[in-house]
Amino acid sequence: MCCVYFSKKMFDSDSDFWVGQRIQNSHTIIFDGSNGTARAYMNGHANGHANKLEDKQSTLSRYCTTERRKTPSSYIAIKRSCREKGILYEDPDFPAAAKSLYHHKKPNLSPIVWMRPHEICQRPRFIEEAAADSAYRFCVEAGELGDQWLLSAVASLALTPKFLERVVPSDQGFDAGHNYCGAFRFRFWHFGEWREVVVDDKLPTHKGRLVHLQCSNSTEFWAALLEKAYAKFYGSYESLLAGTTTKALQDLTGGIVQSFGLTHQDRFLTFQVLNSAVPRSSLLIATIIQDKDSKRQLRLRNGLITHHAYSVTGLARVRGASGETPLVRLRNPWARGEWTGAWSERSWEWDGLSARDKELLSVRVANDGEFWMSFEDFARHFTQLDLVHIGPDDWMMENALHSKQPWRAVLARRRWRAGYNAGGGPSYTDTTSMNPQFRVQIPRATSNKCHVVVSVTQCYETNVTDIKKRKPLFAIGFAVYEVPPSMQRLTPNFVADQKPLDVTNHSIAREVVTFFTLPPGDYIVVPQTNIPNLDGKFLLRILTDEQSNIWEVNEDNMLIKNIALEFSDDSTSALHKEGKSILPKLLLKYPPEVDASQLQKILKSNWKSYLCDKPSLELCKSLIMLKDYNISGRISLIDIPALIHMLQFWRLAFQKFERGHNSGKTSSYNLRALLWEAGCTVSNKVLECLVLRFAKNRIVTTESYIMALIRLYLAHERYHNLDTKMKSNPISLEEMTLMTIYS
Repeated sequence: MCCVYFSKKMFDSDSDFWVGQRIQNSHTIIFDGSNGTARAYMNGHANGHANKLEDKQSTLSRYCTTERRKTPSSYIAIKRSCREKGILYEDPDFPAAAKSLYHHKKPNLSPIVWMRPHEICQRPRFIEEAAADSAYRFCVEAGELGDQWLLSAVASLALTPKFLERVVPSDQGFDAGHNYCGAFRFRFWHFGEWREVVVDDKLPTHKGRLVHLQCSNSTEFWAALLEKAYAKFYGSYESLLAGTTTKALQDLTGGIVQSFGLTHQDRFLTFQVLNSAVPRSSLLIATIIQDKDSKRQLRLRNGLITHHAYSVTGLARVRGASGETPLVRLRNPWARGEWTGAWSERSWEWDGLSARDKELLSVRVANDGEFWMSFEDFARHFTQLDLVHIGPDDWMMENALHSKQPWRAVLARRRWRAGYNAGGGPSYTDTTSMNPQFRVQIPRATSNKCHVVVSVTQCYETNVTDIKKRKPLFAIGFAVYEVPPSMQRLTPNFVADQKPLDVTNHSIAREVVTFFTLPPGDYIVVPQTNIPNLDGKFLLRILTDEQSNIWEVNEDNMLIKNIALEFSDDSTSALHKEGKSILPKLLLKYPPEVDASQLQKILKSNWKSYLCDKPSLELCKSLIMLKDYNISGRISLIDIPALIHMLQFWRLAFQKFERGHNSGKTSSYNLRALLWEAGCTVSNKVLECLVLRFAKNRIVTTESYIMALIRLYLAHERYHNLDTKMKSNPISLEEMTLMTIYS
């Protein structure tokens, strides 16, 4: 399920577009997750101008729909094994049995017999060569038990053959030339990755005929096998009954899919959506659904077919005797079911146009199955519009999209973690600014508004058929804040005073999408769940059509204030004099160097001056580590005054966020601000590690807070010692910090 919102207030009023001219400078920003650096690519070639953003841009990933990692294909291993054994493949994970058909409701047809294609006809073909590049290839029928929504999604790929080739590889077949072994492979997009699904070719039939999705040519079986693989992907054929065209379009294209009803939609907003999407790298699919419970396709009196995918391919305005009329150009992939009403091929409305306009518009419908209709008729008769926004990598792959303007895009794989960054929606003003934040900077040098698509997808399961075992989906969404250029990160005070520019309705859906325009400026996008403390993974995808800079809001790992060093250097401060007065007393009672138990006695003597609780032995051991350069387990008495001064400073910082007077506890969501008050900044990854290591039930105590600071100081010291000893340091400061925290 996908939820989509269009902000009417945020759309501009662009002029009408034909399909835009080809843009040569497709811009994809690549963020290397291994080292946090960024490079800008123009048509796949590196561009050094992105170096300025390296410090800001952390581990955002390249927006692409190709496989993230190359793993050995099970399909190749299966073919090799079957060839060596001389057998036909039988899928053990999706057998030819009732459990592959249903788990709850038995199909009406009986008996269901599983047959291989060569048992159904004499000369089966996977894809007819003559139809491989023609509209005939998409002549697919739902069958008695098949689903129209999957049929519509498959048919909508008629204009993008490369996309269908990725899902349905054509290098497989039933003849010896393709090394037929009864196994076929398909690919579906799932949470940012393409997954290969291998099935055998046993298909459910009734009285010798296929009962699910099937090609109109009875000897062609790619569609039936595709649906079987898709049923395996979701656990059973029955699971597909709960699907939607929106979900299938995402699974088949990997694009960002928006779907909204046209019946009660504002006409002006609908036209603005078409006007903005048609010239850009987005597929637009319009359908007519009169009865959701009916699977049958019906041809209406106006020539259109229900439960059928029509692609929106262009817009135009014509000026005639009755005034100006906006037109919509559509294409039927099956070259049948064309509109017969106003502005159809033989309608009288064309008589009012000049010969030049007629010729121009007729050229634009040169493809079979293309036709014009007025926008008013389009909005009146079609009930649903799906937009599939395609990323720049797929734009380059699919030649059919090169006439459209490509999107610039970034993708981030992140997670919400309770106590760290699962801050909830805008109503939770104390914690919502703790959510992951992504800066969108649209340069003020341009006067153009920037079209932006923002998508948040939460991790979802596909093949869990038992609802009780399925991980529930959260109500997710995001907020967009306009911020001053000088503001680096949203704060609780800012979100309490400033309302977001736009907020999606938090919906229990696997994806939430918004398509809007933004003027030049600085913005922060905040993906969020509706309530705090929900753990889960998510994908954030941001598409823009203008030059823009996008990075995750992050900090450097820095010690801004070294308290111990300041104390030793400042001989005039009151604390310095107080510390000097403590030292003679200690020298009378203790040896020149003390161990952890002796340090514990020293600190306990006046612990309320610099701690909220009595110091534990473990805390004292950690404090000794700060000054134990020889690993002796001891600390010099000379270093104790500086240590006490450091503890006093840290305590004052902690008291600003303390829950109640002298409670010694605070929320783990305050840890970033706490560290800042103590003179430290940490990256997002280090902060997450600190929360995992030192917080308990989302609470940070004074002692765990001090322990965290000690680890940070040790990490910086170790890193700089290593950096001075080695010409080229093999690890980064962040890596050293993470290792120190978890040591």
